[in-house]
Amino acid sequence: MSAETLTAGSSLLPAGGRELDRERARLLASALAPEATEGKLIWLPGEPATKARPRFGAGGRAYKSDEDEQAEAATGWLLRRAFRQPWTGNLALGAVFFRSDRRRVDADNMIKHICDAGNGIGWVDDAQITAVYGVVELDAVEPRTVLVVCRHRSSLDRTELPARKGGRR
Repeated sequence: MSAETLTAGSSLLPAGGRELDRERARLLASALAPEATEGKLIWLPGEPATKARPRFGAGGRAYKSDEDEQAEAATGWLLRRAFRQPWTGNLALGAVFFRSDRRRVDADNMIKHICDAGNGIGWVDDAQITAVYGVVELDAVEPRTVLVVCRHRSSLDRTELPARKGGRR
């Protein structure tokens, strides 16, 4: 195994307020899927939701909390405005989560929330997402999520991915 030292360069995401969201999205899309010819920029207003740990009931069966189900449904409704039908094939997903406070959160749990909420709405199944980027930022005035979804070329072809059994389809 080899390692390489990386030096700090210019930021992928420019500092500033909401007026720079389009530029952030453009840069994010070009970094995730430079060859993409189709993509969407979606703003999700409000405090970014995070995926909660599963709960376990009798017999050890896992289930989602009511709060998690409601948050996923709310995000799903917002995603329905952007997608007429679920996209198929490989996808790249980039998200900038602007939180209103400095509470400790995991970017991967916020991405998982978006991935699960988009199943059957923006994409057939979140296994189609073959490139991911997430970053957490602070904006006490206007919390939001800036989401970019693009077609993505990968050697792992997800064109014929069937819907998951038991899922929202």
